[in-house]
Amino acid sequence: MNEKPIVIGLDVSKDNVVACSLTEAPFDLKRYFKENKESFPRLYSNRDGIKELLELNPDCVVMEPTGVHYSWIWARILRSHGVKILWVGHSEVAAFRKSKKLPDKNDAADALALAAYALSYLNYPEAFLGYEHENFIVPMREACLQLQNLNRIQSPIINRLRQQLAREFPEAALKDSQRGRDGQVPLWCFIAGRERNLKKHQGYYEKLYEISIAPAYGVEISDFSRNLAMQLCQLTDWEIQIEEELATLLKRPEFKPYNQVMDDLGMGLRVKCWVISQIYPIERFLGSGSYRNWRARFKQRLGYGGVEDSSGDKERTRKSGSKISRQMLYLWVVTAIAVKRTRPDTPIAKQLADFYDSRTRQYNDNPEIYHSRLLEKQQQDAIATLRTQLGPLLSPAIVRQVEANLTLALDLPALLGTDGKGPEPLKKGEVKKRFGKLIVSQTAAKGVELLFNELMAILHPKD
Repeated sequence: MNEKPIVIGLDVSKDNVVACSLTEAPFDLKRYFKENKESFPRLYSNRDGIKELLELNPDCVVMEPTGVHYSWIWARILRSHGVKILWVGHSEVAAFRKSKKLPDKNDAADALALAAYALSYLNYPEAFLGYEHENFIVPMREACLQLQNLNRIQSPIINRLRQQLAREFPEAALKDSQRGRDGQVPLWCFIAGRERNLKKHQGYYEKLYEISIAPAYGVEISDFSRNLAMQLCQLTDWEIQIEEELATLLKRPEFKPYNQVMDDLGMGLRVKCWVISQIYPIERFLGSGSYRNWRARFKQRLGYGGVEDSSGDKERTRKSGSKISRQMLYLWVVTAIAVKRTRPDTPIAKQLADFYDSRTRQYNDNPEIYHSRLLEKQQQDAIATLRTQLGPLLSPAIVRQVEANLTLALDLPALLGTDGKGPEPLKKGEVKKRFGKLIVSQTAAKGVELLFNELMAILHPKD
């Protein structure tokens, strides 16, 4: 008779983990937690911690891919000792923990939920995240995150350098210098005194500096500015290296259909790599449920899922999923779809562009309607604030009565203004800006739908 496998749920923190070892899922998980939570060992990220974990003789260890930098070293060490690693999505664990009435924000409860979840679904591979098993997806995701980090590092340096240039080279201080064919930014290279690898020397900023007012009055570019520019050049070198690694990974044959669809949608290198790192393989979304359920899971993974967020008689949904994905897809729409001259000449891109244009026309043809909608939302938010403030003090019936009377008799936004004067009237430019962002966001969500449909048509065509 075969022995039951030892499954360990591992809840990972910055410098330690909590381990829960099970051979079968307890029937009453809440009761098991109360009786055994103190026995779950907390192990630290050192040799003693690894030794204690291996002494538990796990056949399988289950973790969440959150805090990837902390869990990575544990997964690597365990794999080197022949231990199988399973990864479970945060939303799946949260739903499982809630269904078993385990406490939230508790390391021991999370470890127990992970182990019990794995034992419950060991025979259902779709219940786990398979992408972590692919040695080319994890490096792709990490490289994308490194590029994100480099962008954040550059921003304050650029801002400070532009402040310096306002007095040392004012004609170039606000220039939007784009990366050239060699990948470098010409303005930073000029300030740093760095030679570029170009067949033909451009010399634009050299000529501009010759007629600058600053050197004419004895103001030179400081060493401080040159060092800032050199930092930016070095960071750009790093970006180029990472982008070359990503371009190599994208050439893998497994990604051919993904590249095909995303090229048709006009997605650039960074967006393609990030999206693939989140959704590959698409089969991970095709478990239980209908096609619509699969697409909903796909959209949530890319930041455009809908989660019910209702209270009382108000029903609404809010966006859920990856914030980074939403940001990247938003920028993709702004650069590749919103601007007509940059749109790809493909059927799927035209379909998405038509969606964007129709939404834009709806606003341009009826700006007053959208202005009134935004004002109505402002009033609804004010009423919600009132309800939150009065709710703990009065009965629900009285709160509803007060709310109804005030809605009919008073200008609620003015009544609830924090400065006593009420909020200022909405300006047309502000309304247009807000709905412009909404249209871009709606287009990105539509693009995610089209991406899923096209990938399914290629990879899993209907008979």
